[in-house]
Order: sequence, then C-alpha cells, then structure tokens
Amino acid sequence: MSAKVAGTIMYKTEQGQYDFLVQPQVDASYKMLVTNKQDDQTPLAAVLIAIQAQLNIDVNELRLINLANINLEGENVSFFVFQWGAHEADFYTEQLRIISEAGFRFANPSEFTELLDKLEVTSVPHLN
Repeated sequence: MSAKVAGTIMYKTEQGQYDFLVQPQVDASYKMLVTNKQDDQTPLAAVLIAIQAQLNIDVNELRLINLANINLEGENVSFFVFQWGAHEADFYTEQLRIISEAGFRFANPSEFTELLDKLEVTSVPHLN
C-alpha cells in the first residue's frame, strides 16, 4: 500500500493577498491536492511530480515554506505548502486557466481556513 501525500500552493494576487490551491467539490467544499507516494519516491518528490503532471506548473518556481502533518480520512499524511514565485499578470492568467481546466482553483484565506479546520493539522511532519 502506498502512502498519501498532500500539498497546496500559495499564490500572491494582484491585491497582495495570498490565495491557496484547492480542488472544488460538488458540495461546495474543497479538497487538497493529494497523490500516492510510490516506494521509490520521497514524499516531497511525490507531491512535486503530482503538481507538475496535474497542473503543468514548473516546480522549479515553487519554494517550500511549510511542512506539516494532516489527518486525511484517518491517515497521517505529509502536507507541503509551497509559495509560487513572482511573475507578471499575463503569466498567471495563463497558468490559472490551465489550473482551472485541471479541476483546481485558488481559494481565499478564509475558504482555505475552513478546509484546514476540518483536518487535524500538526506542525510535526509524518515522514512516510
């Protein structure tokens, strides 16, 4: 059985607010980007591969800013938070379109906090 890992990306809007990558659900709730870690991968590698494959984001432009542990469906899961590098507005317009087509979007901090409130978050990572 492979372990799950999760992640999000912080994106600085034109207004200077940080929004967070989420996957909207039919019931108006959100999920994290979650993937399975293969035996030959580290948790960090697994989440970066998922970000690159699912969202077509150049992972070299992401900076790891936090690593925590969350309880996701009864499983202890490593949770990575990345910050996206600064770019011109045109760059983000295209990237946000690609992200939307992949079924993801960026949620404002209060929406993201609602998601985190549903998860047991600790600052001590579970190294799977």
